[in-house]
Amino acid sequence: MVVVNRTLRILLLLSASTNDAVRQNTVWRRNFYDTLCEMGHDVVLLPAEEGRRAMSSRSAETRHRFSDAVLARFMREHRKQPFDMFFSYLMDGMIEPGAVDEIRRAGVPTCNFSCNNVHQFDLVDGLSPHFDFNLHSERDVGDRFRRVGATPLWWPMASNPQFAHPSAVEPRVGASFVGGNYGLRSDYALHLLDNGIDLHLFGPGWTLSSRIARAKRRLRRDLTSGAALVALSLQAQASLTARAARIDGERRLATVYANNVHDPVSDEGMIRLYSASRVSVGFLEVFDSHDPSRRVLQHLHLREFEAPMSGALYLTNYSDELAEMFVPDEEVLVWRSRHELLEKARFYGENPEAGAKIRKAGRERALACHTYERRFERLFSEIGLA
Repeated sequence: MVVVNRTLRILLLLSASTNDAVRQNTVWRRNFYDTLCEMGHDVVLLPAEEGRRAMSSRSAETRHRFSDAVLARFMREHRKQPFDMFFSYLMDGMIEPGAVDEIRRAGVPTCNFSCNNVHQFDLVDGLSPHFDFNLHSERDVGDRFRRVGATPLWWPMASNPQFAHPSAVEPRVGASFVGGNYGLRSDYALHLLDNGIDLHLFGPGWTLSSRIARAKRRLRRDLTSGAALVALSLQAQASLTARAARIDGERRLATVYANNVHDPVSDEGMIRLYSASRVSVGFLEVFDSHDPSRRVLQHLHLREFEAPMSGALYLTNYSDELAEMFVPDEEVLVWRSRHELLEKARFYGENPEAGAKIRKAGRERALACHTYERRFERLFSEIGLA
């Protein structure tokens, strides 16, 4: 790796979090902004929350106002001292493509980061051609960018060891998962819980803590089933029927195992859970376009790097991409079937000493290979800034 031996001036445009369900979440600020500052670079941070509001509300007026503000700040700062790079985490509808074009015309290399492209590439397909480089966190999605005339660069996720590190707590949770309730996650959770694994789930969508919440979920299920009966196509019928079945499973999980489902935890709470859990469980599987009637896909998440970095005994799906990052069953535990998931969760939950070597090896690999400092050094080298 070629190391940058000079200070770069970088305009960084991003939201601190992309998950409004987790209060005061600063995942992207700590990974991108904090890392670049720790590396000694001159970083001008512009918040992108107004762009996210424009996207969610589909407000052209808000998007135009946000775009003008970004361009004005760029021009003002660029005149003071030229930027070496523009780095953003933007999606379609957040900013006007012409604003990115203006920055490129000023001679500043532009990079946009995106993730979840395996199942929701439509979030970035319009904006991507306007950037010099499109940093995608999943390995096998480069052709999607090329098909829309964009230049892809595989830039895997990582973690910041200044934040993700072991905590001084003894394991007091049998198994845990931190993340939202979607895809097949509730199915796997029920499989573990029904077979005696003390799994605790933290995140949006797991709990039904009030009668109103339970009534809303039941109503949503009934409306979904009713819509399936009058659907005009077989595909729509299959999609709605599958969604109704998923709601049934989620309702059972939240009522039968009410003591095992929890609201989202803070950033710091998540990191402590990795040390407080005998086994930290992960799920790579997602539904294409979040439609449960469509094919099941896999992709790596931040969790695959934060958990080992934090000293977790991490147990997740096997994938070839994961095997490029960690040695399976030596640095992270992997499962290929529900049976293997259950057996490994049970064995290592009952025999924590058996996982101590794996915890240590996983953290050492994460520190050596999967920090965002290493990711940025590689990026600077590949785009000609080293």
